[in-house]
Amino acid sequence: MNIQRIIIFLSLSLGVLYPARAQVTLQVASRTIERAVPAQGIRTLHLNAEKADIEVVAWDKAEINVTLELSARHPDRSVATTDLAKMQYLAERQGRDYFLRNYIVLKSGEAKPVSNLKAHYRIQVPAGCALEVRNSFGTVLLKGLQNSIKMKADFCTTSLTDLSGRMLLETTFGDLKARYLQGTLAFTTDHTDLQLDDVGGTVKLDAHYGSVAIQPSPALNSLTIQSRKSVVTLLAKDWQRYDYDIQTAYAATQLPNGFRWKRNTPDFKEAFFKRNQTAFVHINAEFGTLTVR
Repeated sequence: MNIQRIIIFLSLSLGVLYPARAQVTLQVASRTIERAVPAQGIRTLHLNAEKADIEVVAWDKAEINVTLELSARHPDRSVATTDLAKMQYLAERQGRDYFLRNYIVLKSGEAKPVSNLKAHYRIQVPAGCALEVRNSFGTVLLKGLQNSIKMKADFCTTSLTDLSGRMLLETTFGDLKARYLQGTLAFTTDHTDLQLDDVGGTVKLDAHYGSVAIQPSPALNSLTIQSRKSVVTLLAKDWQRYDYDIQTAYAATQLPNGFRWKRNTPDFKEAFFKRNQTAFVHINAEFGTLTVR
């Protein structure tokens, strides 16, 4: 039976925050929307957010459970209340897709919100539900999912844990930490600090202007890194488990003893290590630094 629960709470509360310098008391206007939707027949959850904290966690129920809190903060309570009314949301199923979105609606002649606006999504889905998520100026937390994931995060702090499947992950001006990832993984990062622990499968990474620290799991099949003006560190418990092909240009390069050099000049380096291992690592770094240990 198709079940939908919509519980909307409108609350006005005094949230007293004391910044170190301004000593400003902020009034908080908020409302909470809750929905529970049968997951049968839904293939992909699409979430398009801005200024949001997002949590998507797998659970063992055949249901998609959504709690969305919208809030506005301003020293003037009436302004916070007025701006909250301009925050709207979409929660809608279309065929095999379910869409969630928060956005601003302005009536004719109405001023833009001046409050600090925020959306907080807490979502529970079956592990096999595919996910497409976009967010800016917030946080993203994904845990326990086992299907395809597409993510674009701008100016976000991102945490990924215990994920498997095909993943396309793009971040700009952010911080991304991931642990226990397995599958076909593609990362595109720009001005991002990236930390990957215990990652396996086929991993591709394109990094510009940031830092990358990777610790592979024993399940790694291949790792391809293309970096520019980045600090790249590969931390392998036993680096000789893999075959390597490495090229660097204008990058400080540190490799363990045992690599053979095709080219070794101050500006350009090419090195390899081959023992017909089951996993292969290819790294091409321009500027920045590269360390394998």
